Formats: sequence, C-alpha cells, structure tokens
Amino acid sequence: MAYQQGSEPGQPGPTGAPDYGAPPPPPPPDSGRSRRNWLLIAGVLAFGMVLLVGMVMVIVAVAGMASGGDMAFGAGGEKVGVITVEGVISASGSQSLFGEPLGGVRQTLKQLKRAEEDDSIRAIVLRINSPGGSAAASQELYHEIRRVAQNKPIVASMADVAASGGYYIALPAEKIIANQATMTGSIGVRMSFLRYYELMDEIGVDGGSITSGPYKDIGSPWRDMTENERELLQGMIDNIYKQFVDHVAESRKMDEAEARKLADGRIFTGEQALEAGLIDELGGFNHAVKVAGELGGIEGEPEIREIGGRTSFLDLMGAQSRAIARDAAREAVENALRDLRVEDVEQVLQMPR
Repeated sequence: MAYQQGSEPGQPGPTGAPDYGAPPPPPPPDSGRSRRNWLLIAGVLAFGMVLLVGMVMVIVAVAGMASGGDMAFGAGGEKVGVITVEGVISASGSQSLFGEPLGGVRQTLKQLKRAEEDDSIRAIVLRINSPGGSAAASQELYHEIRRVAQNKPIVASMADVAASGGYYIALPAEKIIANQATMTGSIGVRMSFLRYYELMDEIGVDGGSITSGPYKDIGSPWRDMTENERELLQGMIDNIYKQFVDHVAESRKMDEAEARKLADGRIFTGEQALEAGLIDELGGFNHAVKVAGELGGIEGEPEIREIGGRTSFLDLMGAQSRAIARDAAREAVENALRDLRVEDVEQVLQMPR
C-alpha cells in the first residue's frame, strides 16, 4: 500500500480506504530521562564552577606570594611589622602576575608605606641581609626609612651581612642590632671598570667610539683612562663618599673626623662594630622583635606581621622562567576547563529531548 501524504493514520485516504502506511506518532517525552539530563547538566556545571573558583584562588595566592603579601603570626595583640631586605640593593626589579613590584627598591618602599599606614603595627623591624649595592638606591631607602622612623620606631636587625649599602639603610633606625659574627661596615664607595684593549691589540682587534665631547666615552675598555677623566671620576666618588660619612656621623652621633676614621672600607664583625660605635646592641632577630615591641609600647610578647619580603617559588627562577611558569599555569587552567566532564555537558546539551 502506498503512503498517502496528508492523511492521518487509520483514516480513509483519498480513495476511501484506510491508510496504514504513515509512521506512528512519536511517543510522549520521557519526563524521567529529561530530569536526569538536567540534573547531570547542573551537577557538571556546579563542578566546573567549583573547579574554576579553586584555580582562581590558587593563582591569586601564588600572585600574592610573588608580590610580597602579608602574613601574620601570633595570637592577637598589637603587632611588630617585619620588612626583609635581602640581596643586592638595586633600583631594578620585576613585576608579579598582577603588576605588583617584585624586588628592587620599589617593593621595599611599598612595604614601608604599608607598615606605616597600618594602625595595628606599632613598630617595625628592618631585617637586613645585604652586601650593599647601588649608592642611589641605598640613599633612596635611607631617606624613606628615616621619614617612616619619625612616625613609628624602627629597629634594624642585621643577619649574615649588612655592609656598605646594607649598613647605610640601617642608619636611620632607632636601634641597630647585629649578631656577634655579622659582617658589617664597609663604609665607602667604589666604581669598577674593565679594560681589555691590550688583549685586543695582541689578537688584532681594534675598536673605539665617536663622541660629542671628551668625556662621553669615559671608562671605555678600548683605551686607557686619561688623568682628567680619572680626576673627574674621583671627584664623583669623593662626593658620594662624603654624603655617606655625613650620614654615618649624624646617625651615630659622631664627629665627622671620627666617622671618617671608620669609613676606610674595612668590614667589622658585630662585636667590633659595637666597640666602634657603629651598632647599638648584639642579638638576633627575636631580640630585635622584643626591642621593637618595647619601643612601640607593646605589653607582653608582640605579634609578628611579615610585610612582604618573602621569597616565593616564582622568585627563585629568572624572569624568563617565571614567564614560562605563568604560561604553564594559564594552560593548566584552560586544560582543566576542557576536562572530559565539561565536554559531557556539551554532549548532554545536544541530546534530543
């Protein structure tokens, strides 16, 4: 029997005979199956949201560590803020995942400001473990620490080494505390140059530069330094050295002549520095926290609040490695969101109902 389009099944066709060639009507929708599909969709979406929130929290936590987030220890009470200056003092630095300053003077400046504005922090311990670095960067920290010290007491706590610029930034502190074996001092300024023109002459390599003035290529490794150039650079060194000595004399309440005798570049142990009047007390970090608490008027054992300065996993790697790690983290998040269970949602959404 031929199928006659337009007639209902079991009803007479155009010829008057019943037409049984049409397909049966679709069964009514399975409400139980539909509910199961929607429950599956809701469960998978909920799992995806939890997974996404968890990954975001991990990224934010890592970024917070990279940018020097705060961490508090103790059981309540007024706090002593701890700021750590580690390694070479330099104006250069990098940025965390969210653009926060990471390393360099900018990070320490931000930590000082944070500690100054936090009303719960009554005193600051500046934990120094640095051989020094840039004269300008050390001076920038010196002046900011000196300004903050006018509002809140600051105690400098010297670790393994706090020499040259590391000693410079400790000067504004109300108390300078070092361990007996701490290496400190090294009050002075130096400028280094590399010259290899004689070696280049031996192997037949020549070089030079075209300048707009006689001092523009001062310190060039391709030639010897002239007496005029040496005098010019010596004048710069002497000027910066005088600034250093003046700040030592002012902070340690010495005559300039007395400070200059100690400022010949020599290093001191903590014991020797105490005898010379360059520090105030001998003791470790815990002693520095106790002294800071007393200066801040804190009764009992003070709570310690780390104001950044912590080294995260990403900080241990170079800039290029950190960039690779960040890309890997982003890729991990994307892969997590492409989990098979998320793909199941797309399949379920495409299922007929």
